Amino acid sequence: MQAQEEEDVGVPSTRRLITKKFERMQMIANTSQVIALNQVIDTVQVYNDTIIYAKPTSRSEILISAMATGVSQIDLKTRDNETYSLEIVVTGDARELKAILAEQFPSATLEVMPIQEAVIISGQVTADEHVEQVVRIAEQYYENVINRVEVIGVHTIMLHTQVMEVSRTKLRELGVDWASSWNDDGVVSSVSGLIAPGGTGTTITSAARETVRFEVVTENNTFFGFIRALKQNNMAKVLADPTVVAIDGRPASFNSGGEFPILVPAGMGQVGVEFREYGTRLDFVAKVRGDGRIWLEVRPMITEIDPGRTVSLGGVSVPGLRSRFVETAVELKAGETLALAGLLQMRTESETVGIPWVSDVPYLGALFRRNREIQNEVELLIMVTPNFAGPMQPEEVPCGGPGYNSTSPLDSELYGKGYIEVPNTSPPMPQGTTMEMVQPGTTVTPTSAPRMNR
Repeated sequence: MQAQEEEDVGVPSTRRLITKKFERMQMIANTSQVIALNQVIDTVQVYNDTIIYAKPTSRSEILISAMATGVSQIDLKTRDNETYSLEIVVTGDARELKAILAEQFPSATLEVMPIQEAVIISGQVTADEHVEQVVRIAEQYYENVINRVEVIGVHTIMLHTQVMEVSRTKLRELGVDWASSWNDDGVVSSVSGLIAPGGTGTTITSAARETVRFEVVTENNTFFGFIRALKQNNMAKVLADPTVVAIDGRPASFNSGGEFPILVPAGMGQVGVEFREYGTRLDFVAKVRGDGRIWLEVRPMITEIDPGRTVSLGGVSVPGLRSRFVETAVELKAGETLALAGLLQMRTESETVGIPWVSDVPYLGALFRRNREIQNEVELLIMVTPNFAGPMQPEEVPCGGPGYNSTSPLDSELYGKGYIEVPNTSPPMPQGTTMEMVQPGTTVTPTSAPRMNR
């Protein structure tokens, strides 16, 4: 009897042997598995028999069958009153879908996990178009497909950026000029620059820029008056349209502007030169995600030279810089556009020009001064569009670039006809000659190029 028990306890290697007090395992619906212990199983308790069905096959083995998807637990009690718990997770049968995906995408690593009426597909593929194809195949088996597939490999990303700066300037100006002459004497007040003394005598001339003019002329006396009251609205738009191409995950930058030198101390009484960058600069890093999405970190910056912030050191003037930039990170699909706006700057400048002391007199001083006020409202709008890029096909390559079909003129054409560029055309071929293709491996003897016929 004891020998028979020892013979029953022996467990084949194809069975799952339970050695710990608590273990977890995963099964597929409508499949079976043999569970074994190194001891005699006395009692088997199933907590959810609608999911798991257990049937003893020997004193130390039981056969469990997955009836439906879900989670259940089985307790195995031995004669020594020891309990072994086994938690079983039953998932749907997706083996056919796994086999199809493995056959169609051999270079991909995909995991399929069905849940209720849906399926989760995760893993990595090597091309963007494979993501959509994997989802379409999975939709033939499940209504809802949760896509967690990522794209790996080297991708080229093209970033098209438009930087628009709209400036709305409002100008208000008021100035009064007058001139009076009697006999050979006269007096002129021209703070606005509207009138100026003439070349002879006391003749008064006008710059023809006044808005209101009045004059009193008698036999011996003359009085001129000019009033300049202006209100002006201007709008200017500055547009930068850079396009940058970079590899997936590698930083790239673009600068449309220049550099200006500044003097810096170099030690031992020497002076060195450094260059400071200004203009429109764009820095970005793009990474390809799954489902054709691109994670984008972009930092556009606009820097301008501002003479109002100039600093003078040792007789050398160093101009200041006025800069505006945005730094952000978003995730969007290829071809979608990110718009960054709201960078609004208000600047008001006022100016008063007049005769000292006299122009400061209340009310009466308005006849001897000119007031000017400028209000500048600047708004910055940045639009970024990432997209996938690739090399051109041979039939897409243009025949030639700028200047390919033109050349410098002859002396007679340059001096006689005034041409600065002439077509670069080949001479006509003699009649009866034909073009022949050179076969690979054929030796061609070079000859002197024929003279171009212009």
